[in-house]
Amino acid sequence: MLNFLLNLLVGWPAIVVTLILAVIGLLRNNYRFLLGAAILAFPFSWFLSGFPFIRSLWFLLPVFLFGSSFLMFRGREMLAWLIAVPYFLSILLLFYVILAQ
Repeated sequence: MLNFLLNLLVGWPAIVVTLILAVIGLLRNNYRFLLGAAILAFPFSWFLSGFPFIRSLWFLLPVFLFGSSFLMFRGREMLAWLIAVPYFLSILLLFYVILAQ
């Protein structure tokens, strides 16, 4: 049971759900979806960074979504999209790295 929960929070299901929530939040101009995506992005981004010994900057991925959520809350839709782009690109990079193995 523990492995199943770990796969849901750290594996590809969490990444896909995070991407879906982020896209819905950006398309609907709703900061709540972006905030939910940022909270859901914490476990797998910390796992990818090698937590507790931080070896890479992957642990900063949720910061992009939090910033995008804040800007969407303030009514700056274009800046929210621009801040969310590095998050999407990093997930795309991760997908291609896994696919190349």
